[in-house]
Amino acid sequence: MKNKMLVLKEDLKNNFLQRLSKSETVSSLTMFLINDSFYTQLLDTIDHSGEEDYSSFNDLEMIYLYVHQQKDLNKKKNRAENTKKEYIRDLLLFYKQLLEHASIFEISIEEVSNYQLFKKINHRHIRKYQEWIKDAPLGKKNKPYSVATLNRKMVIIKGLFRFLFDTKYIDIALHQKMKSSNVRSYDRPDKDLSSVEVMQLIDYFRDHPILYGLISVLATTGVRIAELCTARVCDLTYIEGEYWLTVMGKGKKPREVLIFPNVLEAIKIFRSRRRLDLKIDRSDTSPLFTTAKGKAYSFKYLSNYITNKIKTADLDFVKMRKEPISPHFFRHAWAIISSEQGVSLQDISQGLGHADIKTTMIYLKRKMARKNNAAHAWKGSDILNRI
Repeated sequence: MKNKMLVLKEDLKNNFLQRLSKSETVSSLTMFLINDSFYTQLLDTIDHSGEEDYSSFNDLEMIYLYVHQQKDLNKKKNRAENTKKEYIRDLLLFYKQLLEHASIFEISIEEVSNYQLFKKINHRHIRKYQEWIKDAPLGKKNKPYSVATLNRKMVIIKGLFRFLFDTKYIDIALHQKMKSSNVRSYDRPDKDLSSVEVMQLIDYFRDHPILYGLISVLATTGVRIAELCTARVCDLTYIEGEYWLTVMGKGKKPREVLIFPNVLEAIKIFRSRRRLDLKIDRSDTSPLFTTAKGKAYSFKYLSNYITNKIKTADLDFVKMRKEPISPHFFRHAWAIISSEQGVSLQDISQGLGHADIKTTMIYLKRKMARKNNAAHAWKGSDILNRI
């Protein structure tokens, strides 16, 4: 009779292999791999022999283990589900590109068996892949990826190769020679919004209860769109005459943001349009902001919705923008307006939930550069007056 653990291992392997062989779409495979129920089972199959032996696993299983790896006993300190989805999607796209364009990267697919492609890759293949992807028309409007997007993808792929090497799944330290794609200051799109522009948008959408409520909260709190989507009614509290909303930031770190009375009214108007009231209730775990069907928003859907609606605004500064105004612009606006009100960099950083104050400095860099520009000294000078 076969060992129970070995039977389990074969069942798991067949499950993953069937998924690969079916040529499922990236989205359907992502939904399969986001399920963390296989993680413990896969670890059990590794530990059964008493040695950490990953040699019999396939590439999909290794991607799964990398994404779901748990480095801390506290679940909140491990990767969040949205982060896992991003990692899985990017790694599956990477894997698909390796298979579909193998000839460009000079990879001999015929030598690959049991979906263990990673074992056959060397530094030359990765170099050719990086040369290809930097110019491939895979970004928006069939243009190459932005520097920021390319950087994110390379970081994720590099992390996977480090994991594969550390677990001895591959013999070559592919991550060590991968080129970086660092985002320089002039690579970053201009996401600044002034207080005047924010007010113009709020006034423009004042008669649109949904957008008015969403923009009012984003502009006055600096919350991320994902934080807004996961906010619940029970996260709203009333303390010493003020309303505070607890949001869950990156790394599952909670922080409180102040909800001004008029912004609270905007939230009530939003919920009224959804046929919902608003009462402080610590037991109400329903979403604070809901779709027309009463469900929590997907942050990607809501981000696209707000971005596309703002595109339609008949405002000159909206039409002149090179980049469409997305919800993230309001985080920059919150930082800029706070700075104009005399708030310290440290307090702005804390309010935004930034782990590193250098990130906050990036938000304010353009604003400060304009403010400190030497050309201001020319104002009122004789030379300027005579021109």
